[in-house]
Amino acid sequence: MNNYNCMIMNRLHIIAVILLLSFQAAFSQSKQIKGVNDVLYEQNMKLQKTLDLKNFEQSDDEFNFRFRNFGQVIEISKDDSIYSGTITNFIYHIKRANRSETETLSNKIELSSKQAEAIYNIVIKSKIINIPTDDEIENWQRGADGITYIVEHADKDTYWLKSYWSPKAKDSIPEAVIVANLVNNITDTLNLQETYSTFKNTLPKRGCYNSGGITYICHAPNSLELGYSGAAKLPLGLYSSYSVNYLGNAQINSSVTLQYNFDNDGFHHLNARYVKWNILYKKSNVSDFLAYNYQNRLLSFNGTKNKFENHQIKYGLNLKNHIGIGVGFDFVSREYDNKFGTHIYAYKWFSEPNIGASLTTSLFNNQINYKAELFKSFEYSYRFPLHKFSLGIAYEDFINYKDLYFSVRVQL
Repeated sequence: MNNYNCMIMNRLHIIAVILLLSFQAAFSQSKQIKGVNDVLYEQNMKLQKTLDLKNFEQSDDEFNFRFRNFGQVIEISKDDSIYSGTITNFIYHIKRANRSETETLSNKIELSSKQAEAIYNIVIKSKIINIPTDDEIENWQRGADGITYIVEHADKDTYWLKSYWSPKAKDSIPEAVIVANLVNNITDTLNLQETYSTFKNTLPKRGCYNSGGITYICHAPNSLELGYSGAAKLPLGLYSSYSVNYLGNAQINSSVTLQYNFDNDGFHHLNARYVKWNILYKKSNVSDFLAYNYQNRLLSFNGTKNKFENHQIKYGLNLKNHIGIGVGFDFVSREYDNKFGTHIYAYKWFSEPNIGASLTTSLFNNQINYKAELFKSFEYSYRFPLHKFSLGIAYEDFINYKDLYFSVRVQL
């Protein structure tokens, strides 16, 4: 055989091998598909890729089963006498509440062979593999809300993809009872609720989370405010505030604020405040706070310099309708003249115009100090680099020293 004929034969061999491999790959994916609608199939394949789940259409295992509810996928396989399985926890995460980018966070837990076999027995005993998808079941109508369970199972020849909407609300339908019992048995056997809670507790406490339904759980972001603070008698100054809800996974719930006003003649007003919230109460409409406020002033009274120090401590409640109230005590020192008084605080936020108003007053035997503040906030869309911009104005009467304050703040 000459070289030309050898070359032709080699090419034919290569082509034959390629065709054989292609045929084998095509044959291994030629399972009959049942119970599928196009939208559900496309969504399921996308999630399968995202979570790195097994492709049941291509698997040669004797039996595969997958069950999905909000945030969890339970997957088991049987091949001969070998059982295996996993729990995949997942959640959709928006890193910032005012952003649209979404990522999927997940973890995977390997089941023991004994656990996988127990779930296999539950599935077989339930007869779930013998009932069709809910679209094909008489009187099983879908609604606008509720939970939909996704069930997949496959043998060597057939792949089924089925969905069941709110089976626990369909207890008059025998097939719904089967699905509801299966959900309860798998949930109890694998402690799925506790497992998912443990997964969520490891997540960063920032942004918004969604497990696949319509409900989002959002964490208030840590925020930094910087700006200018001035007064009619002390025109120079600065303002800064940092609020921290979580530092990593540690719950802090605190804020620190520093305000400093001064002039060119050496007079000044330093105001430093620390606030801790959610101490005893943490409910949807009530929370509490404890605040410490320190003030150091060097002021001009009738042409003389006078130094004052304030220590204010108050405990208060944040109520529904954006109302805050607090009470405590105020200690004022002025050289050898020290005074103790009662400190009262009230606050109201008006959502529609984005305006807040606060009043603080300290009551002494022969003296009343007070400060009234009003500020307006402007919030921007996620495309703008600044989240919030605020303008504030306040009037204070401190031991007959009266001043008008104003501020400009930006939240980063």
